Order: sequence, then C-alpha cells, then structure tokens
Amino acid sequence: RRLPVVVYQALADEQGTTLFAAGAIESMLGYTAAEWVGRPDAWYASLHPDDRAKVMQALARLTPGASVEISYRMRHKAGDWRWIRDTVTLFEAAPGRRYYLGVMTDVTHEKELEQATMESSVFLDELLRSGPWVLYRLEGPAQRIGYLSPNARNVLGLETEEVLGQTPEHLVERVHPEDRGLFRRHFALLRQAGGDQTRVRFRLESGEYHWIALHGRRAAGEPEVYLGYLMDVEEKARHEQWTRMNAERQRALYDLGRQAWETTQPERFFEKVVEVLDRILEPDYVSIMEHDSENRRMVVRAGKRVPVGTTFEVDRSQAGFTQKLNEVVVAHDLRSERRFPVPERLLEWGIRSTLSVPIPGRRSPYGVLGIGFRDPRRMDENTVRFVQQVAQLMGQVLRYRKVMDDLEFKAYHDDLTGLPNRRALYRHLSYLLSNAEVSGAVAFLDLVDFGEVNDTWGHETGDRLLRYVGSRLQALAPVGVWAARWGGDEFVVVLVGDDPRALLEQALEHLSASTPLGEHRIQLSARAGMVRFRTFGSDAETLLRRADMALAVAKESKREVYEYEAGLQEKAAERRARVEALRRAMEDGEGGELYLHFQPVVNPEGRYVVAAEALLRWRDPRSGEQISPAEFVPLAEQYGLAVKLDARVLRMALGEGLRWLERWGEAAPRLSVNVSPESILDPAFTASLEELLQATGYPAERLTLEITERIIADVEHTRGPLTHLRELGVRIAVDDFGTGYSSLAYLAYLAVDILKVDRAFTRDIGKNPRT
Repeated sequence: RRLPVVVYQALADEQGTTLFAAGAIESMLGYTAAEWVGRPDAWYASLHPDDRAKVMQALARLTPGASVEISYRMRHKAGDWRWIRDTVTLFEAAPGRRYYLGVMTDVTHEKELEQATMESSVFLDELLRSGPWVLYRLEGPAQRIGYLSPNARNVLGLETEEVLGQTPEHLVERVHPEDRGLFRRHFALLRQAGGDQTRVRFRLESGEYHWIALHGRRAAGEPEVYLGYLMDVEEKARHEQWTRMNAERQRALYDLGRQAWETTQPERFFEKVVEVLDRILEPDYVSIMEHDSENRRMVVRAGKRVPVGTTFEVDRSQAGFTQKLNEVVVAHDLRSERRFPVPERLLEWGIRSTLSVPIPGRRSPYGVLGIGFRDPRRMDENTVRFVQQVAQLMGQVLRYRKVMDDLEFKAYHDDLTGLPNRRALYRHLSYLLSNAEVSGAVAFLDLVDFGEVNDTWGHETGDRLLRYVGSRLQALAPVGVWAARWGGDEFVVVLVGDDPRALLEQALEHLSASTPLGEHRIQLSARAGMVRFRTFGSDAETLLRRADMALAVAKESKREVYEYEAGLQEKAAERRARVEALRRAMEDGEGGELYLHFQPVVNPEGRYVVAAEALLRWRDPRSGEQISPAEFVPLAEQYGLAVKLDARVLRMALGEGLRWLERWGEAAPRLSVNVSPESILDPAFTASLEELLQATGYPAERLTLEITERIIADVEHTRGPLTHLRELGVRIAVDDFGTGYSSLAYLAYLAVDILKVDRAFTRDIGKNPRT
C-alpha cells in the first residue's frame, strides 16, 4: 500500500478481467479498487487503441510461469493518458484455469522526460541536474571520468569535482563487496565488447545500499571514449524482487497442493511442507505440531532442527498459546517475550524470533505451524501471509484426508463389530497369496446356537455378543490371526504361520468362555471349517468357497474343527443335488416321492387313539431307499425351502384328515402337524392356512400346529402370529419343551394350548429325590 504501484490478479482471457487489485490504483488511474475489480472491460477498454495489438501479442506469447515487461498507455478516469510499465507473470492454477499476476508502475513521468529531453536543451540541462540518471563520459585507455552529470550528488551522493579525472576503480569501495566483480567487469566489457549493462548495489550517503543500473557503450567514431549512465533502480528492483518472490511462493503453494493430493501419508506431506518453508523462507527452525488434547501437549510431527516426537506443554509454549488463541502469534524477540513461557530448548537452540500459525481443524485447530530465526526480527506481512496460506492448505488437506480415511474405513470394515469386511478380506487374502513364501490357512467360524441367543434375549443382546466376539478375535492379531466378519454370526480368520491348525484351535479356545452380556452369561463356542493355502487353492475365491464347505461339514457332524480334504467338494455337490431333488419332489403331486406317516396319540385311560401326528417321509425314486428327515429337513431350512415344505405337508395331512372324518366321523383322530419357525414368522402363513382350511373344509378346531421351544422364546415376534392362528380355531402345541433356553415364564405371554415335555426332562423324574 505504501509503494506507488498496483499489484493485481486478472483472468488470462481477452478482456483481462481483474480479480484483485491493491496499491496506488486510485492515484494511478483515478479508479478505486471496487470500481476496477470485476469489470470485464475495465482494463482492455482503458488501453490506448494504438497499444492494444502490441500488448495482446506480448501476453499471447506467455507460457505458465513466464514473465514479460510491457509499456503501454491507459486512459485515466479524468480522461488523460498515463504511461504504465506492467510486469506480468502467467500462472496456471489448474488445466484450463489461467490467470495473470502483475505489478503496474506509473512511468508517465519517465516518458514525459524522454519526450521533453528531445524537445528542449534547457529541459535537458535541468534533467541532468535533477533526473534519475547520472550521465558519464570516460576517456582514454585508463577510462578516466571526463564528465559526470550534476545530479550525481542527489542520486548517488557523489561530488562531481571529487571524481572527475578518476577511474571507475575510485568508486569500487562504494560498491557492495559481493558485486565488485560485476562492477569491474562492466567497465572491462566497454573496452573489450564495446558495451554492457548490469546492476550492482551501491552505498549511498545514508549508508544504505541501493540497486544501481549501469549502461554504457563506446562512442561512435571515438574508440577511446565511452558514454553511459547510472540509474537508481532500487524501487524497480524491489518490485521485481517482490514479483519473483510472490511468483515463487505461489508456485510453491501450487506444487505443495498437488503433492498433497498425490500422497496418502500425512507424515510425508508434513515433510514436504517443512522442505518448502525451508527453501522459501530459509528459517533456522520449523515445526509442525499436533494438539494432543488428552495430555494437553503439542507434539512435533515434522520439523527442522526439532526432532519428531518432541512435546511442548500447552500452557508453557508459544505453540500452546497459539492453539488456545487460534490466531497468528509473532514473537520478535523471545528473550523479551512476556505473553507466554518460552521453552528453554528454543533458547538453547539459539532461536530469537518466531512466528506460529494455527492449522485449521474441524472444531478447533489441528495444531500449529511454526518457524523461527536466530536473529531478532520483525516478521514482514508477506512472510506472515505465506505461512498462513501454507497452514490453510494443510488444514484443507487434513480435513480431506480425514473424510477419505473415514470413507475407506467404512468401505472396508463392518459397522457392527469394527472388523474388516468381505471386501477387506478379499484384498488381504489376495495380497498374502501373491507372496509364495507365506504359509497358512483360512477358516470360516460359526457361533454355536447364536440363533437361540437372538430368540431368547433379543437382537440387541445378539449384537453385543457379535461385538464381543469381534474384540476377542482382534486381540489375537499379534499371534498371526487376522479376523473379518463375513455376515450374520459367521466370521473368517486368516491364519499365517507354519501351524495354522494350532492358531485356529487357539482362536476357538479364546472364544470358548463364559461370556457376561449385561445381566446374562452365555457359554460361547464356535465351529470352524479350515482350508490351507495353495494345498487346496491359490486364490481367495477358491479358498473361501472350500472353507465354507468345510464349515458345513463341521456343523453337520457337530465337530469343532473340520479341515478341508480331497473329495469334500464332491460331497458338497451331492448335497446341492439332494436339495434340487427335494425341490422337484415338493413340486410332485400326491403319491409322489414325499408321503406321510402318522404317529398315534393314545389316551392312556381308554387306550384309544385321540390324535395322529403327521410325520413327513421321502423315498429316493432311484434307489427306493428312505431318506431320513434328519437329513432333508435341515437342508430345507438351510436353503429356504422350509415354508414351502410346511405348506406341502399341511395339504397332504388335511387331505388325509378329511378321509378319516368321512370314514369315522367325530371319532376320527385329530390332526397334529409340525411347523417350522420360518412359517410361523412368515407374514403370509396365517392367511394361506385359512385359505387351505376353507378350500378343504377341514375343521380348524381339529388341527394342532406343533412348534419348537426355540421360537417361543422370541416373544416379541411370536406372540402376534400365534394369537392370529388361535383366532382361526387352530390349537398350538410346544414340542420338546425343556431342552432349550426358554422357561415357563414365556408361556404366560403366548397363546399355547399343549405342552409336550421332552423325554430327557422326565426320564429319571421318579428316581431323583429332588424331583
């Protein structure tokens, strides 16, 4: 704002719409920043018509990162024309998004002086006394100063009389030590090449060094005469330095942002931030600190000079002060700092001045970005702004990474247990199998009687049990057990090691414990089907399919562990064929493969049959052999055929019951039919049974439906269906009562007519004195 320049940012299009402008725009062109910024025609319409083609051609040749200096005329708001020197740099923020960053300087005065010099010798003399150029004439082989314009006193602090007759070497002591070689080379090139131009830093009377431009050439026709001028270009040099510095910082931010999206490791990104700050600002100290709110500490995650992992107390450090204040904090000299305690280690490292900036987080700062220098200094506005921009970028990247990490975690983990899910399982297993040196196995785990836990104590308790199992399996990771949830009550464990069977048995033993879940205790146990890597499969899909087959055998055979072996796939194929045969048998009409046996229910006093329980049988059509219900009923339940099978049995039983009524009338036995839990819980079952009773004409009050003890424990879901069935007139019997988790308390809430006590419950009732 203090410099007579305009710094701007504009779209790289034909109109050059200004997006941002700061500086002396009102004094230069008569417009306020608000009047200038955002107007599509402001800049282009103000260009002098004779200069437009030249300017647009120069801009069109620019490539991203390149700069050009252009002089042109612009119309002042008052109507007159002003000469402008514009230093423009083209930036590309993203493909297709380009903009200009430029610095405009009003050089109308310089142009007018040039014009006036050509028009008036009087003005030329005045110019020589007060203008910005110091003209000189060198003569002879020694290049002695024969003329020095009178303005040398004002511009360079040189007395003309003192330097006349001297050589340029007389001025060397006023040249900055680092630039003396350039100064001498300039005058040597006048002799050798006939001309040269360069810049050096020259000490003024005030003791300050200013950049001075040197331009010289051999005079035409006079081989030992050299003409030239010296000009104070300090302001221009500062403008150029600022433009270069800003361009470098913008490029650094762009590159840092691009690298941030490419890396997935925050630590690597933090290291890049430290590298950028070190290269651009050259500090003696850099730190990126994360706020550890639990321990009230600031923890270094990356830095220069400060080791990673170093901690600073929140209440006793500048970083902690910045974290709490959530504002930029500048300390010009730590030795005189009174706002916060200065850690001794910083003083031991020699750090005197510091700048700390909060790194934005979701609700509070993620942490603090800090830099420090060994010398006391005032942090300039550009430095503070740049560090703030870096911190803002870090905040954006960290928030983005947090969102992406959360999404990835959800994509690869089970919501209920927190274990890896199927997708993660396939990825992990495929990675292990890609290494031929890794040995191990994969196993399916199934919790024993988990359905009864759900039915007895509800799904909330079941969910707690699944979470408990997940935590128990996760605890085995250090010994080589990697666990995932497959679904329902099934888990998969990947066992890495030379003895995977031992690892699996260790996992099962770890699970087989009396588990407290709220007010309940559950004796947890599981069954497993295991298959070894490469022996019976070298890809994830094959191994998981065969592990599932082994689990099915373990469940059917009631074994704790079954390891996949040759021929098991054929057995599984036979089981699938048996299921398909059952489907076909269910579609056959009366007199097909499925038929009923009836088990009489006898009145012990009168010794006559009062009812008959329908028992389903299946005859193999090829061999004629009977297939045990213990084999095909579980298959029907496992493959979703139970409801259809129940419907088939009811049609067959009611048909036989009608024939009994026609033959014996009211003396005919009543019917009793077993019904699966799937049918009772099927919303359409009651309606379909009512239609069947109406279609056959069989009296509902003569029909008893037998259900298992397991289903009555789920009072919440069972009470409604059983009540509706009894409203039809059907009686409800509970079969094998006393073998499961239920108790007599449930019967108070359910519509049950008959209780069939299991034989194991009553077998020794007369022998046990306690009963």
